[in-house]
Amino acid sequence: MSLSQHLNADPDATSTPLPADHAWLHLSAALSAHIPPIAGREDLLVVIEPGAGGGAPACFIREQATIEIDGTYLGVDPRHVDPHDPDAREQYPVAWGLLVHEAAHSQHTRWAFGSGPARVAEATALLEESRIEAAQLRRRPGDRRWLRAAVTKILLDDIPTTDDPWAAAASAALVLGRVDAGVLDPDEADQLRKAVTRILRPALLGTLTRLWQEAHQVPDDDTDAMLALGRRWCHALGIDPDTTPTTPSQAGQGSPGQGGGGGSSGGGVLRNAATSVVGAVARHDAEAAHAAAAAAARAQQRAAQRQAEAHQRTRSQDAAATVFGTNTGTGGAGGASSNRSPLVRTRPPTPRTRPPDNDERAAARHLARTLRQAAHREPTDTVITSTTPPGRLVTRAALTADAQRAAGQLPASEPWRRTERRRTPQPPIHVGIVADVSPSVDAFAGPIASAAWITAQATAWAGGTSATVTFGQYVTAVTHPGQPPAKVRLFAREGHTQGFPLAVDALDAALGLSDPRAGARLLVVVSDGEFTSSELIDGQARLDRLVRAGCGLLWLGPPDSRPLAGAHATVLGNPADAGRLIARAAATALRNT
Repeated sequence: MSLSQHLNADPDATSTPLPADHAWLHLSAALSAHIPPIAGREDLLVVIEPGAGGGAPACFIREQATIEIDGTYLGVDPRHVDPHDPDAREQYPVAWGLLVHEAAHSQHTRWAFGSGPARVAEATALLEESRIEAAQLRRRPGDRRWLRAAVTKILLDDIPTTDDPWAAAASAALVLGRVDAGVLDPDEADQLRKAVTRILRPALLGTLTRLWQEAHQVPDDDTDAMLALGRRWCHALGIDPDTTPTTPSQAGQGSPGQGGGGGSSGGGVLRNAATSVVGAVARHDAEAAHAAAAAAARAQQRAAQRQAEAHQRTRSQDAAATVFGTNTGTGGAGGASSNRSPLVRTRPPTPRTRPPDNDERAAARHLARTLRQAAHREPTDTVITSTTPPGRLVTRAALTADAQRAAGQLPASEPWRRTERRRTPQPPIHVGIVADVSPSVDAFAGPIASAAWITAQATAWAGGTSATVTFGQYVTAVTHPGQPPAKVRLFAREGHTQGFPLAVDALDAALGLSDPRAGARLLVVVSDGEFTSSELIDGQARLDRLVRAGCGLLWLGPPDSRPLAGAHATVLGNPADAGRLIARAAATALRNT
């Protein structure tokens, strides 16, 4: 196929009539609307339908200001294409690439294309292909994706079928010229570069390379410069530019000595090498598209996660406002009343309490000591050197400084050294306790109440903040943040098992359990884990979120309990054991902050 078919400069040329099929007509109109920013001009008409293009995949008819694209390169049914959706262009990248290539011709081929002797015209047509694409990418770098897609379909049609010097030079201009234009990657053209080098030899290929690199810098309207480059191209190949060859391959046969080898028939070496180029481009673009799709999927997933996290934070704030009766949610001035949940009683009964026994006090003291020890951070020592006191004088460094001064140099040595000790702030401690008071744990109501008091009191003695919430038939705030119980709260049996997710949400917002900046955080769940299916799913989601945020989880329950995943499960025993087990889990959580 002649390269002149890409651009028809005949003043008497006529364009293909507008399509009669409504789908192709609609697509042609849409592409005509999108072409101005691509081409940089407002007067272009685009016609796309099967058979358009004058025998080429696409062409630009200059006198008619018309771009024609063969609709067979669309690759999809035009009725299923939304040409106004930029993302939909990935459905038809080749057709869009052809559009971009012809738009580049319409903007940048402003010189007298096709003028001069036939050999010169053929040479300048070769140079023009990469020149206009280089200019297009300087103006619109994002068009590279589409030009590469077009190359994979039209390149083999442009590569000569022979292996003579003229064909090798043409192949180099079309492929290696596009490498220098920035359309192709150097490694994608390795096979063709080797094939061309064997035919032309390195010196001649270097001369031709300089010619197309000069062409990339020629102004769009400089006819004389392009014709001069075409003549130099012919001279480099040992061809008289003013003779009229019958075929380009015959032109190449005129100087076998310059070509350095390669007959007119060859073995299809150039075509095979061009096929490898097309394959490499398609492979690389597929990999890039896959990577871009994966990156887009990850970005979409992160956005969904951020949206879900924001929704969960709002839900937790509303839960805290409802359960603790504080105006920390997003319900406006109404506070808890505007976010009231049917699981939270507006007037809970007066609780029954008892004084803690000696075992419980001992367990709380043990837990408090463990919390303080785990939260302790050793001071950090920093060694500082300087050229002047204070500090300890290091003899070797002082001698080095003296030697540098004696040599007329500025002393770079710092002979004085001191150690600065800085205290590390202790992380705040936040402990949330959620206790089950449903019928299934009625036999363990005493140990549950004891464990809740031990945890809350020890956290207060260690300088931390705790809060306790029960769930069963209702969700009830037993102790508010920063208000440790003086006595052991005796939990009354309730008739159902519900409200676990709501209780966790309330403690999360009230204590900042899901905030990595909140210091050391621990959630203690005292339950047998016998939840409804919906409570299991929602509760597990809450615990998973806290684990991802770095909150420690401890599950205390009877021997047959079924703790949710992610928590350190321990059988609920006597108060002394509960204190030791909670201490161990809290120490682990603090070490991870």
